[in-house]
Formats: sequence, structure tokens, C-alpha cells
Amino acid sequence: MYEENNVTYRVGINWKDIIIKVILLIIFLVLLIWLFPRNDMEVFYDEVYRDNINTMKEAATSYYTKSRLPQTVGSKTSMTLKEMVDNHLLIRFTDKNKKYCDETSSKVEVTKTSEDEYVLKVELNCGSQKDYILETIGCHDTCVGTNCAKESKKDDEVSKKEDDKNTGDGAYTIPSSEVYGEDVSVKGNIYKVKTTYYQFRKAIVTSKVSYTCPSGYVLNGTKCTRTATGATIDATPVYGPDQTITTDAKKSDGSTKVVYADPIKTKVGTEYSCPEGYTRNGSYCIKYTDATPSTDVTYTCPSGYTLNGTSCYKLTNATKQNHYSCPNGGTLQGDKCVVTQTRDESYNATPHTTYSCPNGGSLSGTQCIVTSSYAATPNVVYGAWQNAGVKYYTSSGKAYTGTTSKLVLQGAISGAACGAPCGNKGIWYKYIYYTRSQSTTYSCPNGGTLQGSQCVKSSSYAATPHTTYSCPNGGTLSGTRCIKQGTTTSSYPAKNDVTYTCPNGGVLEGTQCRITIAATPSSNVTYSCPNGGVLEGNKCKITINATPKDVYSYTCPEGYTKSGEGENTKCSKTISTPGEYYCEDPEATLQGDKCVKVVKGKIDHYTCPDDSYTLYGDKCVKNTTETIDATATTTYQTSYQYTWSKSTTLAGWEFTGKTKVVESDYVAGQQ
Repeated sequence: MYEENNVTYRVGINWKDIIIKVILLIIFLVLLIWLFPRNDMEVFYDEVYRDNINTMKEAATSYYTKSRLPQTVGSKTSMTLKEMVDNHLLIRFTDKNKKYCDETSSKVEVTKTSEDEYVLKVELNCGSQKDYILETIGCHDTCVGTNCAKESKKDDEVSKKEDDKNTGDGAYTIPSSEVYGEDVSVKGNIYKVKTTYYQFRKAIVTSKVSYTCPSGYVLNGTKCTRTATGATIDATPVYGPDQTITTDAKKSDGSTKVVYADPIKTKVGTEYSCPEGYTRNGSYCIKYTDATPSTDVTYTCPSGYTLNGTSCYKLTNATKQNHYSCPNGGTLQGDKCVVTQTRDESYNATPHTTYSCPNGGSLSGTQCIVTSSYAATPNVVYGAWQNAGVKYYTSSGKAYTGTTSKLVLQGAISGAACGAPCGNKGIWYKYIYYTRSQSTTYSCPNGGTLQGSQCVKSSSYAATPHTTYSCPNGGTLSGTRCIKQGTTTSSYPAKNDVTYTCPNGGVLEGTQCRITIAATPSSNVTYSCPNGGVLEGNKCKITINATPKDVYSYTCPEGYTKSGEGENTKCSKTISTPGEYYCEDPEATLQGDKCVKVVKGKIDHYTCPDDSYTLYGDKCVKNTTETIDATATTTYQTSYQYTWSKSTTLAGWEFTGKTKVVESDYVAGQQ
């Protein structure tokens, strides 16, 4: 409750009104079910379906004027229910479940059956209700620019009225037995006339072409396509960044060392390569494949040949050849096998003694002389330091002391005091440059003879004797004996294996040669390249880019010796001067007092030339599209159009045997 302007209001639910309304609703539903039982509703829905399909028919009849009708006999035109709705020819239909009818499969179709007749087919699919009707519509010269079906119907009505009129004052003719025979009865001023109608039918044949593809192909219109794999080439590796490792170089102690330098890499050109089956032409790869001839080609063969598809073949006798062999041993001579048997005799072999040094050394008679060497001990002697002159620098950090030279700082002086050597300006530093002589002698403290910077020592041991034997008078050596063989000869027939060959070409089939040549196509043959390429005569020319590869030459810096070839080229030189820098790692390169080694990056991934290739691991496979004609299959469907006529015959129509009698009323004096 609440109050407003001293008036009290009660707020709540009026249950009484709600109960009354529910009772009235129940009574209404009971009456509705009683008045419209289920069977009657089915009849109602059937009537709605018939009205809808007739509405489609009327809309189509109004739409298909002469300019919109098919122009040639056998051709057709159609329009779906959705297109009719979209063109505002009618509104959407619903079925008994309040769902919209199928607007894709529901359609109207007009087929031209003769020069002046058409068949209209109306098909409506609404849920469980699916059916169609056929109606013949005519079109005559009088309906140009107007609706043909309506004009035809109007002409029939005018003709009927004209037939019923009197030729005198315009009144209808009174039916009589003279006109209608025995089928006239009179009741008051109403005449009842019974007219017999005859049913005729006309066959309407429609055709439909469907296309199919072999397994593995995809239908695309009237063509079948599939993706095929073509040439395979090596993929291009892409490497990660190289890693440079720098270490301090070692100083030589005077012994012999080997140092390495990077080879000088110079580009000298580019090489191109092609996949298997292609021929290189500059920077392109070319191959030819057989073009596809047109399907309407006929082929002929020369006299003596038999046509087989697009080839001609003939069979000729193969050449017989005898092949002899000796399965039981012996030497083949003609068609005989000659067997030579041996007998043995022996004598003492002649001995020969030689010596060797299995533990190394040089053979001297029956002794082995072994020579070894080791580095002699160097003794370095330096002379006194000698003043080699004064030097001036603008830096105070030039002083050093080497093995045979040194630079000693004397202090700073002005450029004016220095004079011309210092340009008479600025602050300079005075140095005195000293040099001294160096001489090296060698000795062998561990014994041996001094040879240059090496100490050579010699020793000996008894050589190992080896005795061999020979057969100066012939024969085969067996231990310390020589075996000589005497021979006896015999023969037996050789085995004959017969084979056949085709010396004039052809393929061997048993004892005949099949010679195959290309059949001669008719003059109207055309060729195409469905798998790609450019047509040249009866061949398809396929061109792809060749794979380029840069070619380099490798040389060594001055003073270095080259070994290996190509990317495996090594540049090396031998040093022995004490104090020189060298690298212990043979893969490193000496750069000043540093050893630099470049470790090539690992393969990160692979790439292909373009999108026409697919990458599989380290290979690139060419993708090609193969296209062939789809297989066309034509199916025919026969339907019938029916009509009634008063005539017992109707040109172009077949009598079905059915008749019907229609009773009509006429009133005397009717205008």
C-alpha cells in the first residue's frame, strides 16, 4: 500500500483476473480442436500447399514473356524459389511446421518442346510435402511483348465463345439434338449438354550431363586436376653466423715450425646445373614432353602395320643366334669343347737370399745402419751496445729493449731546440737508438756429429736374411721344388643355347620382333600442354631456371705454399727463426701476434628457389598441376504432359485411352 494526495492505493496481483483468462483460453483451445480435428487440418495444409504451388505457377506464367523464354527446341531456363522471392515475384512460403519451404530445390523450369510450345514445370518442396506439376503454354505471333501463357488462354476462351454464338442476332445457339446428338436434355429453360473429352499425352525428354574424374583427381567444371610432383633438386642450405676464435700466437724457440695463412679467394665465374631429365641452355633448364592431341583425331598406319591407339606396329621374324658353352669345363673351339689334362714333374728350385732391416735403418751388406738426430744446443753471443744515432718522437712511450736493438728515452725538448728534425715547434721527446751484434754457435752435449743445428748419431745391428726360390727352367714353384706340367688333349660337343635378337630394331616377343612407329594423325589434329609448358609442334617445352653456383679460385699469399684444391686449399710456410710467431692449431691463421680461427656456422635450415617447390628435408620437389578432360555422362529422363480435347485425334499427341464426360448448363435466351 502507498498514499498519494491523501488517497490510499493497494498494490498486488489480481489473481481473479488471471484465473478467468486462463479458463477462457482453455475453452478456446478445446473448441478449436473440436472444430478442426487433425484430419481436417491435414486437408487444410494440403489446400495451402496447392495454393502455394499454383501461386508459383501464376508468378512464373506472368514472368516468362516471350523475350525470357528459351529460344531453341530442347533448351530450357529455370529460376529457384529464392530467386523468385529476391525478384519480388512472390513472398516466402512456410510449411505446416512454420518453417520456410526449401528455396533452393524448389523451382520453376521452362523447356521449349516445339517451335510454338513450351512446358512449364513447377516444383515445390515444403518439409514432407514434395511434388511438381507440368503445364503446356503456347506462344503465338499475337503475344509479342506480352505474356504468352495468358494470351494463349484468352484466345481459347474467345474461340469457345465464338463457337457458341449464333451467326445472326448475337444470341447463343440453343442446344439441340441436331448439334449435340443424344446428350442434350431440357428442364424448363435450362439445357444440359454432355460433352465427351479425350485424354492425350506428349513425351518430354530432358537430358543432363554429369562429369566424373578418375581416382586422385578433383573435378573443376569439365576438367579434372591433381597435384603431381616433378623434378627434385638439392635445397640451398642457410648457415648460422660464423664464430671467430682469437688466441695469442706462440714464439718460436728456433726449432722448425709450420704456420698457416688464409687462402686468397677470387670469384672467377658462375656454374649452372639442372635437375635430372633437363638440358641446360645458359642459365635455363629445358626439357620436352609429348603434347596432348585433341580427342577428335583419327590415326592411320602405313601398309603392313596395325593401328594400336596412337601407334602402329608390325611383327617380323627375329634373328636366331647360337651360343655355345662348355658346362663340363674346357675351351670352346667352334661347337666343340677342348679339354687339356696335365701331368706333373719336378726339380729343385734355385734359392736366392736377401736381407732387410725390419727395425729401420739403411742396409749395408748384412748390417743395418741406424742414424738418429736431435737439435743441437744453441749458444747465443751478443756484442756491446753501439750508439746508432738520435731519434725524435712526439710520444714518450716509444722506448723498448730488444735482442739486437733498443730505444732509450732522453727527455722532452722543445721543437725550437730540436730544430729542423722537429719542425721548430711543439714538445718532442729525444731518444738514442742502440744496436748490437748477435752470433749463434751450436754444440752436441749428448754426443754425435754436429751438422748445422742438428746432432747426428749412428749405430748398427744385424740385418734379417730372407731366402726365396725360383724356377729358371720353367714350372710352378711349390716350396723348394719346381713343378712342370705335361698335357693331354680331348674334346666333347659344346652346349648350344639358342637366343633371338632384333637387329633391325623392335622389341623381342618370343621369336618375333614387334616394331612400333607413331601413327599418322588426321590433318585437323590440334595439340595442347595440359601439364604446363609452351607448345612447339607436337611437343611441350618446359623451361625452368638453372641452379646457379659461384666458382672461385684459391691462391696463397706470397711466401706460402699451396696444398689441396678448392675450398680445401691450405697455405703454409716453415719458420725456424727464434722469436717468430706461429700457431699451434693448423686450422688457425697467424695475424701479427694472434692466431685467428674461423669456425663455420652450422646449417640452420634449407630453402627452395620459389613457391613452385616444396621443401622435403634437404630436397626441393617441383609442384605441377596435371589437367585432363573429365568423363562426360549424359542421362535422359522422360516425363509426360497431359491434355484433354474434344477431338478424337490431336497432332503430335498420343491418345491414352481415357475419356471423360463434362455436363454444361445453358439457359435459353442467355446473352
